[in-house]
Amino acid sequence: MARLTMMGAALAAAFAAWAGQQPAARTELQQAGVCARCHVVSVLEWGISGHRKTATDCVACHGESRGHVINERNEVKPDRIPRGTAVAGLCITCHQGGCPKTKAKASCGDCHHFHALVNPKQPPSQVQDAPPPPKPAARKPARRVPQGLEAAGGEFDATTGLPKAVTVANVGMAMLLAPGGEFDIGDERWENTRPVHTVRVEPFYLGKFEVTQAEWKRVMGQNPSAQPGDALPVERVSWQDCQAFLAKLNEQVPGGGFRLPTEAEWEYACRAGRAPVEGEALARVAWYRGNSMVAEKAGGEFQQTEAWAPRAVGTREANPWGFHDMQGNVWEWCSSLFRPYVYKAEDGRESPGAAGMRVMRGGGYADAADSLHPAFRHAERPDRRLRWNGLRVARSVRGE
Repeated sequence: MARLTMMGAALAAAFAAWAGQQPAARTELQQAGVCARCHVVSVLEWGISGHRKTATDCVACHGESRGHVINERNEVKPDRIPRGTAVAGLCITCHQGGCPKTKAKASCGDCHHFHALVNPKQPPSQVQDAPPPPKPAARKPARRVPQGLEAAGGEFDATTGLPKAVTVANVGMAMLLAPGGEFDIGDERWENTRPVHTVRVEPFYLGKFEVTQAEWKRVMGQNPSAQPGDALPVERVSWQDCQAFLAKLNEQVPGGGFRLPTEAEWEYACRAGRAPVEGEALARVAWYRGNSMVAEKAGGEFQQTEAWAPRAVGTREANPWGFHDMQGNVWEWCSSLFRPYVYKAEDGRESPGAAGMRVMRGGGYADAADSLHPAFRHAERPDRRLRWNGLRVARSVRGE
């Protein structure tokens, strides 16, 4: 009875594996021909066995069985139906020397099921010669462009069906799709960036550049920046100012959904799947204290803030995902409240009115290189306007 139970479990497992697949994907069903129309489980037993490897098929054991096949009401039996000890006689036709392991020539059923050569003493997970089930072919998602966005460049993401590059309708702001995935947020060198831990980020759109003064004026009708220039990043904006900008942007663009990135999204996009850019290579991707001085003032080593200035967006190399100025130029507000790690998925989704300091990322044009590290976190009062603080716009792929 125990042996039969094991066999039944093995057959159930084989049938379950088959049930979730398209019949066209099962080559043993095709090879068994008309027999597979009725004897699905038996064919699957044979399909995972050594019998199939040696081209011992249904006809070899049961004969052509034409009468049985023609009479589908099962009134005519197959030519040969060996059962019990009779099975051993059938086995000997191929294994003339007896069992390859024990040399026994009788009682083959003690160790082997007559179709699948399954050892009934083994649990189903140890079925011999069982091939892995074929993976179903991945279906390509339909291409779609979220409301309020216009596809740019013609490339679509294979996983989501979304355009990789878009522009914001009525504003012209360029955004790129950040793919979903996992990454290790944080760094062990600073207390507030510990511990390093893994965070999952869903796909989202993020500004290819920091919001420029021209874009801010287009939405808000005025420019608060200390150092004016249409191609320069907007600065001297508070977190609350950014919320007002986003509210107006959402009113002007169908579908809305624009927001600040969470700090996890920001760091994920900044890292872009590579090691942090540091040392001499930093100057290729960032405007910071080491390369953005515009007028050295008398006074030796100490310089006033005015000695440095932001530069036009996009004038340094992009990161591997195409984002410019993620490090340096101006600090960028994030939606997240400043909290100790571990980061939680709900961080950054708090009400805009929630009390507390807000996170800033990326470093600015007058900062030292350490402040530009992708993991470096800075907290700021949400009502404070400083000449090195700006923003970059994000949007969930569904627009919420």
